[in-house]
Amino acid sequence: MDSPQTGTMRALICRKLGDPTAPISETSPIFVSSHHPVPQLTSPTSVRIRIKAVSVNYGTSLQIMGKYQEKPPLPFVLGSDFSGVVEAVGKGVTRVKVGDRVCAITGQDSYAEKVVVDEKELFVVPPGCDLIAAGGLPVAFGTSHLGLVHRAGICRGQVLLVLGAAGGVGLSAVQIGKVCGAIVIAVARTGRYMDSIGEATNFINRTFW
Repeated sequence: MDSPQTGTMRALICRKLGDPTAPISETSPIFVSSHHPVPQLTSPTSVRIRIKAVSVNYGTSLQIMGKYQEKPPLPFVLGSDFSGVVEAVGKGVTRVKVGDRVCAITGQDSYAEKVVVDEKELFVVPPGCDLIAAGGLPVAFGTSHLGLVHRAGICRGQVLLVLGAAGGVGLSAVQIGKVCGAIVIAVARTGRYMDSIGEATNFINRTFW
């Protein structure tokens, strides 16, 4: 059960649209606030999580530039997928409890020390998966699983060609393809990245293209 928590926390704020690569300054699109209010539980099924890790996604850069399909009103806390530990729960929460390790996708708000989401958005992090890895799991693996399993219906023995296989979605596509029994061909730009692709059946090095 949650008791109202006062105080502030650090958070990465987008205050205006612009170049996400610009050095942080008094005029940059993003800045770090040290006095952002700690989010409160907003419903009986709300859960507050202390953030452990977050991922950096292309969609976040597009959001800062104003080119993403979802355009929250300014200013807003940036963020996407994250992992952390449950700190407080609403009185109607049944799926998780304080102390559980979880991860989730949120359209914003996770580039902060704490975030509040509904319990239905949470995935419990399984034993053996550390929270750093879990922080980059929902978007990448969710994207690949949706595309390969739900939309394409990939089957054993089919050939799966993964371009950009060293990125987050690429790596997850390689792994999901192998689990589904596909013959996976992974394409990446340099041998240095190929070393991180341990599940593919075949590799193509784009360095010499």
